[in-house]
Amino acid sequence: MTEIGWMVPDAVAGHIERYLEEVQALAGGRVEAVYAVGSLALGDYSDRQSNIDLVVAGSRRLDDRLSDRLTRARAHLDRPRHPAVVWYATWEDIAEVGLAGGGPGGGAPGGASSAVSPLATPLTRAILRQDPVALVGPDWPVVAHDPDELRAWSSGRLRTLVARSPGLLVLRRAVSPLVLETARLAQAALTGRVLSKSAAGNAAVALVVPSHRRILVDSVGYRRGAQTSMYWGPFERKYDALAVVRELGGLVLG
Repeated sequence: MTEIGWMVPDAVAGHIERYLEEVQALAGGRVEAVYAVGSLALGDYSDRQSNIDLVVAGSRRLDDRLSDRLTRARAHLDRPRHPAVVWYATWEDIAEVGLAGGGPGGGAPGGASSAVSPLATPLTRAILRQDPVALVGPDWPVVAHDPDELRAWSSGRLRTLVARSPGLLVLRRAVSPLVLETARLAQAALTGRVLSKSAAGNAAVALVVPSHRRILVDSVGYRRGAQTSMYWGPFERKYDALAVVRELGGLVLG
């Protein structure tokens, strides 16, 4: 369908090319565009932490049989511990306000229905509006995006993160995503803009008290491949992670 090696990191280019080839074989003209969103679109792909997020668009909604076949084809995009997520949408889904589903935690990864896809959110719409990476189809889709809707959605997601049980948070691979997702949601809620997780973590350094800055820097470093931590042990890191989540949540939620 297209040569995409120059658009995405080498680590995932082959996965995406195989998926696009199978989509072409299965769906032909029914699929009119494929966009990379998430970390791939924002230039923040992390081999440690990122999955592959795609939006697949066409004029007609896919029937159940084709949806199931495309969902199975999505296996080409899966990585160990990082299953891919694909939003199969019509142009109408993308272009009209109020048709986005995907509330906090809603849907199943890779689902073929736009109504349940976890990517059918104001955050994905903002990326499609501002930073789309067209793997197939038009470079700039017509997207319904409301910054106020993004702020409200991000505030709701942030409230969920602050309230939920954090789990053990012993390993850095669990701490870093929590800290950086909180930072990104806080930035979106405060500014109506979507930053990459690394950029949001760096920006949040200016928002928090000095004692909480280390966990942000450590989390960005881990995402970018740092081998060593700024912490001697996991419990101090967990304490700071929970503290910065509460602080950033307080800035937004009051």
